[in-house]
Amino acid sequence: MSMHFHKIFQASFPVLYKTMNDKNEWITQGIKIACKHKKSLIAFPKNSNDPKAKAHYIKYCKILGKLIKEAKKQHYFTLKAKSDNQIKTTWNIIKKETGRVDSVEQVPTLLVNDDKLKDPTDVANAFNNFFITITEKLNIQQI
Repeated sequence: MSMHFHKIFQASFPVLYKTMNDKNEWITQGIKIACKHKKSLIAFPKNSNDPKAKAHYIKYCKILGKLIKEAKKQHYFTLKAKSDNQIKTTWNIIKKETGRVDSVEQVPTLLVNDDKLKDPTDVANAFNNFFITITEKLNIQQI
């Protein structure tokens, strides 16, 4: 009965795979292939009570984890070796790994009367003028 439920669940909620972007330069073609193979291995131990299959999957996951760690380690070591400022590169790596990458604040451009305003003061003044005059325009329309 659980196998039947599992098939219905998989048909109702298909697995969606995301394409891997090239943000992680350390991901090699071999790692991509190994991850795909791991995805194919996961279905068999879940549907089987074979302890050898489960042990093989666990062992494969551990080896893949070590491979990924080593690939990252070598990539970051190469980045640091090529860098002119190793301390800055080290902190950029730490920020990237912890998800604390600084985003560059960009001042929005605003189109007012066919003029593009880029200066933050001009943009702020345009917003102020809009909100100051909008009440007057609304009052005139109601009369």
